[in-house]
Amino acid sequence: MRSGKSKIFESKPILIVLVLFVLVVTIAVGFVWWERGAPPGFQPTAHDVAISEITRDHRGVRVHGTAHYGVQVRQQTADGDQAWTLFPLFEKGDVEGRQIRVMIRTTREPDQLYSYEDLTVEGLARPPGRLVPSNTQESLLKMGYDFSEGFVLIEEFDED
Repeated sequence: MRSGKSKIFESKPILIVLVLFVLVVTIAVGFVWWERGAPPGFQPTAHDVAISEITRDHRGVRVHGTAHYGVQVRQQTADGDQAWTLFPLFEKGDVEGRQIRVMIRTTREPDQLYSYEDLTVEGLARPPGRLVPSNTQESLLKMGYDFSEGFVLIEEFDED
């Protein structure tokens, strides 16, 4: 006959695994929430930010500016399912600027008839990291553009 104490020890491994699982899930959700500024599956609230004042510390932003479509870059997933367009966004009305402070990454296709367009973008501000690879930066440098210190990538929210 088993004592009550041995049943507790038999369920301890299950309890430990359950606690570790909950801890890992909590940490993962917490990291995504911190990094995006909103829980997983949600968009952070967009706040108006001037292009000259945006930093990598912002999360949900709404910026107004002039897009330079003449230097847009297309990105596509390896399987071809998803495509993005990257283009610089400058202060509103600035069609001669060459110092990139903000890059936009969007799934919508810009109108090919426009070289410049004044627009408002809502999205998630983040460091460019791997989303703006060095070959993309080099091609923009060859076109006469330059990147300011700490330039920011804004991933535009999908219009669902």
